[in-house]
Amino acid sequence: MDLDQSSNARTRMDPLSDLFGSMSIQEAVYKRLEATAPWGVQYSGDIGPRIRFVLVVRGSALLRFKNPRRTFSLACGDLFISILSYEPFTLMDHPRSTVVDSSEVLRLEVNGVIHYGGGGPLTTLVCGAFGLSTFEAPISTILPRLLHLRLEQDRSHAFQSVLDLLAAETARPGIASLCLISSLYESMFVYAIRAYASSSAAPPKGWLAAISDKHLSKAIEAMHSGLDRNWSVESLAREARMSRSAFALKFRAVLGQTPLEYLTQWRMYKAGAMIRSNSASFSEAALAVGYGSESSFSRVFRREMGVAPREYRRQCALVQSSMGE
Repeated sequence: MDLDQSSNARTRMDPLSDLFGSMSIQEAVYKRLEATAPWGVQYSGDIGPRIRFVLVVRGSALLRFKNPRRTFSLACGDLFISILSYEPFTLMDHPRSTVVDSSEVLRLEVNGVIHYGGGGPLTTLVCGAFGLSTFEAPISTILPRLLHLRLEQDRSHAFQSVLDLLAAETARPGIASLCLISSLYESMFVYAIRAYASSSAAPPKGWLAAISDKHLSKAIEAMHSGLDRNWSVESLAREARMSRSAFALKFRAVLGQTPLEYLTQWRMYKAGAMIRSNSASFSEAALAVGYGSESSFSRVFRREMGVAPREYRRQCALVQSSMGE
């Protein structure tokens, strides 16, 4: 490898880092439930499309959705994540336990901790939710709506350390606790995606499969590292070390879109992040993602994002204002 190639390799953008680098955790909330049997709590789905999770710190629980066949047995150490879903769910110690609405249980909260139940065996749960500032569209397409990560599934030491820190911080919140918990949420979510991507449950097609493929990942990394470059299918195939026809065929088979369709999609997502943050003018955003003409950029942006860049910025500003940012 010559010096230029070595430099290029060092500056390659990991696609997962690219995805999370433009996101930030918003409106992070949590409740620590110390539940003694018998107990049952129903959570509504009216909080909007957010990422919700349940971490079992002690004991065990049943998690049930409206469809009774979607019932999950959660053991100590398990993590369950519901991704951008409005669907209500119920947590209980036993199928026949009485269930109350979460609004009733929340009245018992003291400093983020809720003690509830009939006085029997104890189950400790950390239940939380958070929103994402951007990239909801790719998140919703690359991950399943429901993700059950069991402790027994060869969890990495780093992943478990994050969950242990989260459990400890919710047990004894201190100065800047919510800020720390937001950071732990982000780490937890990234580790959860890693764990899912390496598990047998991960599908053989889709974005996670593509970035795990030794050939396709090279082309995807190249695109993410150089959105402003004038890529062609031929040049991307060279990055993947494949023939043009084999690369184009495999890319579409795994990702369900052509390489240039994927490139355009990510260009617009990245430009949207720049526009939303007010960190660049429309012409600067256009140049950053490979468009020399602001008019051609605006046309593609409207097609991919549904609105023109100026209207997109206005809408984002309204949302941020409503959230008190």
